[in-house]
Amino acid sequence: MNDRPRSESFLERLVAVPSVSGDEAAIVTVCRDLMAEVGLATRFRPCAGVEGAVNVEGLLGSARPKLCLAGHLDTLPLEGMTVNPLGERRGNRYYGRGTTDMKGGLAAVLAAIDRLMRRGVRLPGQLVVVGTASEETLKCGGYQLAQDHQDADGVVCAEPSDGRVAVAATGSLALRLDAYGTGAHSSVPGSGGNAILAAQAAAKAVVDALTETVEVRYIGPRRRAVNVGVIRGGIAQPVVPSRCTVWLDVRYFVDETAGALMNRITAVCNQVVAGMSGVRIEASQQRLDYEG
Repeated sequence: MNDRPRSESFLERLVAVPSVSGDEAAIVTVCRDLMAEVGLATRFRPCAGVEGAVNVEGLLGSARPKLCLAGHLDTLPLEGMTVNPLGERRGNRYYGRGTTDMKGGLAAVLAAIDRLMRRGVRLPGQLVVVGTASEETLKCGGYQLAQDHQDADGVVCAEPSDGRVAVAATGSLALRLDAYGTGAHSSVPGSGGNAILAAQAAAKAVVDALTETVEVRYIGPRRRAVNVGVIRGGIAQPVVPSRCTVWLDVRYFVDETAGALMNRITAVCNQVVAGMSGVRIEASQQRLDYEG
């Protein structure tokens, strides 16, 4: 079998296995078998704190440099698709859930390694292929990869980014702001401390402070993206709210750390609510699952 049929076979075998995020046991096994088939030593890496979530790894070599090739195994749900979600060919195209996002990327990685191995190419270092868990929801597989391979000299994600190579992709800081106020009845002017207003002020201050241009190593100037995604607070119209929570997505770059950003965020929030009566803000990291 030449290179193209081999590549297509990897894709078809991955797509044929349903792997909706959170229900990934079967695809982990299939991916492990495909890694072994192309000559990689395999192992499972459970994702810390998430029961049943597992990354599967294929390894080749043990020297430096160390390169990780990564891709997530899970997909969005199958409902609403107008093609066979488990794969169908139409002319020279192949359709199904995950063909693009992103079993196609993993199939390409496997095909490249398979081609190298069959041609006897020896790599001067270590190659680690990681099939990550629950990217579409909890992101725990990516977090586990970061913990397991902090020593990697490079990481390439096979996610298709408009068919181009994206260098120094941004990280995602999942920010939670908890506003605490003082409950009161709204019929008394100036009573209590309004947690919703405090949360609104803090979220706006974070967006204003961090929406900035950063000089990124290897890349040059890049604009940071900050998004306010979800807000929850209050119990009734005539009640001054004592709690409000806002979740934001803050992007960061090479050489930045989540810890340093959190320190900036805490300082910004404390400053903006300092003049507001009866309120305080706590900043932490929490990623919400999708709510549909």
